[in-house]
Amino acid sequence: MSQADSEQQLRIWKDLAISKQVLMNEAAQALNLKDDFTAEDLRSALDAAIKRARDADADMAESRNRASEEIGKMQAEVKATIKSRTEAEAQRDHALAEKESAEQALAVGRKDNAEALRKAKRAVEEKQKELKAINTALADTPENIVKKLKTLKKQKLDEATARKNAEDANRKLKKENKQQKEELDTLSELKEQAASLLAAYRELRTWADEIEVKSDAEEPAPKAEAKLLSAIETLTAGADEAEEKREAATA
Repeated sequence: MSQADSEQQLRIWKDLAISKQVLMNEAAQALNLKDDFTAEDLRSALDAAIKRARDADADMAESRNRASEEIGKMQAEVKATIKSRTEAEAQRDHALAEKESAEQALAVGRKDNAEALRKAKRAVEEKQKELKAINTALADTPENIVKKLKTLKKQKLDEATARKNAEDANRKLKKENKQQKEELDTLSELKEQAASLLAAYRELRTWADEIEVKSDAEEPAPKAEAKLLSAIETLTAGADEAEEKREAATA
């Protein structure tokens, strides 16, 4: 090895030593070591710093885990709070609905109570009127009671008399109707006989007129008076009308 190489290698080692010393000084300064620190002091300080760094990492990891747990707990609490709020809102809505229903029921109950009170008041008034009438009757004098009884008896007698008169009038009317029916039946028979005789006379009259024309008789056959024929026709027509009226009255 030449002298130049030796000098160069020496410079390199010298630079390395200087760099190492600078690093050691900077590390010692960073670790707050005294100026006369030794390599053992530096090693101990570095070990302590590394241990503190590891402990800090462990503490940081533990803090991170605790933070994650706390965040999880907070999220669970938030969810529980949201659920509780939702349930509370539902309970509030249910309570409001029940309150509204209760108010409506109360209004209906008040109306029903008012109607029941009015009915009870009317019933009490009617009972009071009845009681007043009873008291009035009880407070009446014996003379007035006798007069009222006589008046009531007279009213009943008048009613019985009126009922008897009505029954007598009804029996009389039935009897008259029966007599009229018998008379009408007789008149109907007479009407039929008169109608038959009238028809026979007209046939006979027609036949006689034909014979007179054919035989040239000097004396014509006797004729009935026109008034008599008209009276017979009127009688039969009146009998028909009377019978129709009787049937309409008894229908």
